Amino acid sequence: MLKAKPALCPFCGRPIAPPQNLGFQYSDFDAGFCDCGAVYVSDVTGHNQGAAFVEALLLACGGNWDLAWELSPEEDYQEYVLEHYDQKSHQVFGDPSDRVSVRGVLYFLRLVDEIRELSAEKIAKLKQEKRKTETPPEGFKPKRLRRQEIEELLRKDKSQEVVFHCRFLPVNLSTLRKVLYSADPLLRWKAILTLGEAAQAVLKSRPDIVADLIKRLIYSSADSAASAWGALETVGEIIRREPERFGLFVKNLFAFLKYPEFRPAALWALYRIGEKKPSLIRGERVFVLVELLKDATPETRALATLACASSKILEALKELKKLTNDDTEVEIFNPEKQIFERRTIADLAKEAIEKIEKEN
Repeated sequence: MLKAKPALCPFCGRPIAPPQNLGFQYSDFDAGFCDCGAVYVSDVTGHNQGAAFVEALLLACGGNWDLAWELSPEEDYQEYVLEHYDQKSHQVFGDPSDRVSVRGVLYFLRLVDEIRELSAEKIAKLKQEKRKTETPPEGFKPKRLRRQEIEELLRKDKSQEVVFHCRFLPVNLSTLRKVLYSADPLLRWKAILTLGEAAQAVLKSRPDIVADLIKRLIYSSADSAASAWGALETVGEIIRREPERFGLFVKNLFAFLKYPEFRPAALWALYRIGEKKPSLIRGERVFVLVELLKDATPETRALATLACASSKILEALKELKKLTNDDTEVEIFNPEKQIFERRTIADLAKEAIEKIEKEN
């Protein structure tokens, strides 16, 4: 018999109403509000916690993106994750043996009193101060690009033109995203890198569009591995460029490591993020990365090696030393040279060991 208990607010201890579709234009999850001022969002899968956090923060701020992105954890709000939540019964299952079958979570967030009590006038003033208006450089006329036009620009290594068109006409991000479905592997990778840069450019004036893009990329991966080529890798590129704003989505990437079909993409993303902000990776369950160094799939071992190396994970040294005799070859995309390279896992492991030992 499973042990179940009612869902309670972690901040005030009172029972909460079942989450529901609130009907807001910026809300994708079922959510609710506690009388104590907390907001809660239901993630039925358990691996969209980053997106659930964004949703909760936005709801708490009344849909004000500019205010939401200015807030700092602990100082401006508190958060809590209630695990093993089943939305159908609106109960929490605490039996450790049931942790696999009940994966849903309730994500709670409560702003500090002073933030909740901000007057509409102060919020409007903050929004006015933070919103930036930009005009295209002289002689440059942004236009809505067709997929074929974007592909041609990427083939000619004119990614900066694509970035400019996205920056001043963000609708182009959606078209650029379609290139991820290209049958040409090199073109897909160029689209991934360009999407990361373009998203950073759009972020200056429309953070809401970039946050929505990340959520859609994660959703598409969760729905179907076959139709999500490049999605998680793109999430990694966006976080890599804006780790302070989007680092919370690293939890989502770790969640995807449970599933073999998603591991290469998620590992690639973590490897790229680790190069710029290793603390984001080291703050998560790094033992998962260490375990994947023993995976039966060569590509997974290779990418786990890169991820451990980029974040300088000391706990990985023992397993990495075992890989120095692994002469299996894998094909790895080099983002700096934008070419595919054949590397042995042994060579990757030796390089990883050198980086980690040098750091520690």
